[in-house]
Amino acid sequence: MAEHGFALVGLGAISTLWIDAIAKVRSAKLRVVCDIDANRAREVAQEHGCHYVTDHRAIATCPDVDVVAVTTWSGLHAPIGVDCARGGKHIITTKPIDVRLEAIDDLIRTCDENGVRLAALHQSRSLPAYRDAKRAIEEGRLGRLYMGNAYCKWFRPQAYYDSAAWRGTYDLDGGGCLMNQGIHYIDALIWFMGDVAAVSGWADTLARDIEVEDCAVASLRFTSGALGTIQGGTCIYGGHPARVEVHGERGNIAIEGDEIVLWEVEGEETIRRLSTAEAGAGDPVLGFAHALDAHVEQIGDLLHAIEEGRDPRLNGREARRAVELILAIYRSGRIGQVVPLPLTGYSDPRGC
Repeated sequence: MAEHGFALVGLGAISTLWIDAIAKVRSAKLRVVCDIDANRAREVAQEHGCHYVTDHRAIATCPDVDVVAVTTWSGLHAPIGVDCARGGKHIITTKPIDVRLEAIDDLIRTCDENGVRLAALHQSRSLPAYRDAKRAIEEGRLGRLYMGNAYCKWFRPQAYYDSAAWRGTYDLDGGGCLMNQGIHYIDALIWFMGDVAAVSGWADTLARDIEVEDCAVASLRFTSGALGTIQGGTCIYGGHPARVEVHGERGNIAIEGDEIVLWEVEGEETIRRLSTAEAGAGDPVLGFAHALDAHVEQIGDLLHAIEEGRDPRLNGREARRAVELILAIYRSGRIGQVVPLPLTGYSDPRGC
């Protein structure tokens, strides 16, 4: 495979994981880093032997860059991606792909019009536990699915939100415990269970001094007829490992963190064990370590998609689904009604 030059836009805490992942992809080479903090950009560029810029629009004309990774504040993912896609660059964003459907659709459309590939990174889809569960579901080993649940009950202190002006804001964070933390497991839930037909939910701010929610619940009806629940929080004392469950006519699977803790499928060996997966529940930085291989795999899939002329497995339209569901939960809580999907004429994270 030919070498692909990368630019990384946004040098916050998650950027170190992306830099490490790019370095581990054989055909990828980090050539440019970008941040509005010139000192930070300069330091990272010197450390990794690449160039730096402070305006992402300069990347659009960099001849040795063909892939742009966007790891900025969530509400800027799509606008930055649009500018770079117009310069012929392929785009991959960290989660969520953006926080407004109109912005996501603009990014998808711009990438299509300019003949470039668009991917987003949802690390759970590359973890062995989730892939094993997905395979069992696709092969029909659980039979008809009856229920799917996603729980992300973590702890983030007020200091976490106070550490950066964008945290806990609608414009740049897009939401709280659902859009920022819970989206990993909401994405996994709909990957397992399929599209959602309607949702009824509540999202509120109970403990933190922030615009967005720190506690949320939702009930779902999937298009298959199955039912489901979502619970999210960043105010849960001590924090607990995230959990995704799938229940079908011939089996049950539960994953905590990145481990299978229950595998109870008809005709197969039953597994029941306590989870040791605490990463991310109480400290966002601790959650990075287990994600490196997943980032390497999904970045690699984008490069294979470019070479093979296909869409990445987690392309823009696929990444849009989790954002739409979260926005529907916000909407339902604001109006006090069941909200059908797909959403029409609405995508404001404020739910109004």
